[in-house]
Order: sequence, then structure tokens, then C-alpha cells
Amino acid sequence: MDDLPQELIALIASFLERRDEYPKEEFPPPKPAASKLPPYATISRKWQLAIECRTFNAIHLKSTELSHRAQTLTGHRRAFLSALSFDVVLPEYDDHRCAKFETQEEMEANNQAFTNAMHALFDLLKSWEHDSTHEQSRPIALAISAIYSPMDKWHRPAKKTEEDDWNWGIGKRADLWEHRYEHSLIRLLEHANLPSLAIISSLDILSDSRRLEPRSAALLATKLPQAHTIKFDLFDNQSKHPNNNRSARYDLATTVSKLCRPSLHDFQLTYYLDDPSNHYFSPPSILLPSEPSVDHLSLALHTLSLSQNLTSLCLDPVCISPSIYWPSGLANPPSWPNLRRHFIEFQMTTPDGRWYFVRDPSAPIDDDADEDDSPDPDAPPSTDSDSDPDTNSEASKIPDTYRERREAVATGDYPVRMFRTLPDETLINPLLMAMARAAGQMPKLQIMGLTATMSDPSVKDFCVSYLAKGVEGPTGSDLGDVDTPRMIWSVGSWRPNNEILDVWRKQKGVSKINFIDW
Repeated sequence: MDDLPQELIALIASFLERRDEYPKEEFPPPKPAASKLPPYATISRKWQLAIECRTFNAIHLKSTELSHRAQTLTGHRRAFLSALSFDVVLPEYDDHRCAKFETQEEMEANNQAFTNAMHALFDLLKSWEHDSTHEQSRPIALAISAIYSPMDKWHRPAKKTEEDDWNWGIGKRADLWEHRYEHSLIRLLEHANLPSLAIISSLDILSDSRRLEPRSAALLATKLPQAHTIKFDLFDNQSKHPNNNRSARYDLATTVSKLCRPSLHDFQLTYYLDDPSNHYFSPPSILLPSEPSVDHLSLALHTLSLSQNLTSLCLDPVCISPSIYWPSGLANPPSWPNLRRHFIEFQMTTPDGRWYFVRDPSAPIDDDADEDDSPDPDAPPSTDSDSDPDTNSEASKIPDTYRERREAVATGDYPVRMFRTLPDETLINPLLMAMARAAGQMPKLQIMGLTATMSDPSVKDFCVSYLAKGVEGPTGSDLGDVDTPRMIWSVGSWRPNNEILDVWRKQKGVSKINFIDW
């Protein structure tokens, strides 16, 4: 068999099963089974190359094993590498700390651990760029796939997680789980010392239960000048701490606008902000008090969208204002010369703390149907905090208290009062007009969408879509005629004003419009 051409052996090897598969619905997901491929690499040199082409094409590294695993990534193995998934492992904490909110010292230690991990990774990749003794490396798709401590939920040993969950459920264990660090942000320090990497072709940052400071994600991207695809999965969800929210949002804005560059082709941002479940709640403004009418993030995302070679923009979801499409006071119309796909899912609330939607006057009022507004039975007689840390000392083993009811009240999630389904025309029309005007400056636009996901799951989403000639629409919602530009307005009984529709007709040649009632 070793007489076969290398290409044929590689083709045969591509059909080998890599590892046993687990049911997709299993949760928490088990650790991946051991690979079945290594034994085949011992057959011959050609088989070794064929197997290593698969095993080293995409690898998953933890920060704690980086120096050791790097020693195996040499020669042709490095040349095979095209995708690198990287987990940042934070310091472990004692078992009794599972019931304590993170201290400032712990946050600072986590920031340093994240910083050390990213510097080590970037230094390693930079050394590959400078190493001329090895085969030329491929462009690498980099993913920061997880940030966690071994004591976080789902990262403890499986048996311990099961036991802890059981004992917590029956009241024999105190554990805050993800609430322990839900208001902590992991920050990148000393970013100026990170080397610039031309070897990275794309960056994907996933921020799950451990949340990365938004600005830190953008700072990492600024060090990757050749990255054509950038994906951020971040949280704008500090509604209990509006000052922190404003600062994080502004800091992201000042950095993300620097990503406007010729190399960028695809940008995706999830910057999740929970819409309040209590629609009587007045959300705080997330704009700077010194500039209460300036939405810096929408302006920055607008600037980024003007990247001359950008073909796809997806913001899903994000809290926006009309300036994301068309800032006020422009001397000249903006231009998106190569943009083909433009999608935005926007929050029900505006950055300055208003609602894009109001109550439908024709809808029944049943606010008191299923909710109990009685005081929190677990709350102490008097306290100003929503969740209560023990303040005796950091070393105390007295568990901190997470008060779910008062947390929900403070963030507008309790009581549940969902009634906002009708667009507020004073706010939604400027947004829709800005969208229409922007579309007219996108000569290659194929598809454009603006969607608001209603917080009430029983209400269909508010969705406006544009489809260029030749582009098929969603099944059951299209007009069945792809030979002309057209629009789909899934907006219930509400209708946009004619001025908005006229802009679409004039600038994009829209001749067919389908309104979908709910």
C-alpha cells in the first residue's frame, strides 16, 4: 500500500472515523473520546503524513498546556494547521468559594491569567512567522472558544458536578454557580505589548458564562491586520450596574471603529442585552451622561461597516439607534461599495432608555393574570443590596446570598408584564428611514434585514426584509417572484408610512411588497 500515491492515501485516510460520537442532546457534553486515528500513523511515513494532515488541521489547546503542546507543532504539522481553538483556563478556587461572590483580588488574578495566556499564544504564533527553518504555515482561523476556571459549573469533574448539583438542590450545599461571577468582566491587560499577527485569517471570540470585556475582544482584533472575518459573542448585560454598562459600551465603541480596514470582509457581533420582561420598567440610558444624545457604539459600528471590502455585516442582537445606518449631520452620503448582506437584530429598547414598542390599544389588558407581586419571601426585613455578600472578611466561609427575586426586580425582569407589541412610530420610523436611505448607497446589496425579537415568546418577531432581484426569500413569506427587487414586512397589523416605502421604491427599485399579519 505504501506504493500508492500520497494523494490517494490521503483520500483513503479521509474516510476513517476519527472518534466515537456522543448523542448531541447529551448535556453537559462529555469530554471528547480519544481519537482513533493515531495507530494508522504508524503504518508508514506516507500514512503518518496523511493522518497528521487530519489530526493537525484543526486543534484545540488549553492555556495550561500551551508550552507542552507547542513542542509537537513543528515542521509539516505546523503547515497542516488551519484552525486553532483556544481555551483560557483561569485560577482554580477553593470549594467553599463556590458560595462566595468574586472578590476584587480574584477578578484581578483572572485578568492577569487571561493576559498571560493571550501573550503566550500571540508570542508563539509570532515566532512561527519569524521561523524560516520550517515549512510555510497556512493562514490560521483563531477561536477563543472558552474562558473558565476548573471550579466553574460544567468544568468541575463530572462526578463532582453531579454531586454538587444534587446536594445544592436538597439544601445541603451552598453554591452560587454562575451568579458568583455574572457581574465580573475578564480584561486584557498590557495590550500594547501584544505582537501583530499576519498569520491569523479570522477571529472568533465566544463569551459564555465567563464574560470578556467587550473592549478586550476588539483590542485582540486590532492585532490581527489580515483577519478577513471577525466574530464577537459578547454581553451588554450590566443593567444592574448602568455605570459599568455605559463604560463598557463606550470603550468598545472607541476600539471597534479601528477595525475599519481593507482586509475586513465579514463582521459579526452579538452584544446581548436582555430586554426587560416587565414592560412598565424604565431601562437606564446606556449613553454617557456627558453626551446623553450621542450613541457612540452605533456610530462606531457605522464607521466599521464602511470598510471598503466588507461584504457581510451581521449584528445579532445589539441595542442601536438610527445612526448605525445614517448618522446625523453627514456632509456627504456614506457608501458601502461591496456590501452584499446586511442584517441587524435590534433590542426592543433604545440606547437612551426608551422603548421602540408600545402597548397595542386593541389588545386585552391582563397584567395580573399569572404574577405574584408579593414581597420576596426570602428577603431580609431591610437591605439595599440585591444579592448579599458576607462582609466580615474575604476568608469567611459564611455563604453569600443570591436573591433571585430582587435581582429580577432590579433589572426589570420581575414582575413579568409583556404588552409592548406595537411599534412606536416616533422612534421606529426614523430607524426604518435610516435603513432605507442606507440601502440606497449599497449598489451590490443582495439581502438586508432588520428584526426585533419580542420578549413575549407568544408574539412573532418584528421583521423587515429586502431581497434583490434573483434572491429567494424564506419559504411561505415571499411573493414567489424572484425577478424583481421586493420587500417582506412581517409587522402584524402595523404599516410603515408611504415616505419610507417611496425611498425603497426609488432607490432600490422595489416593486413588490408583502405584508404579513400576525
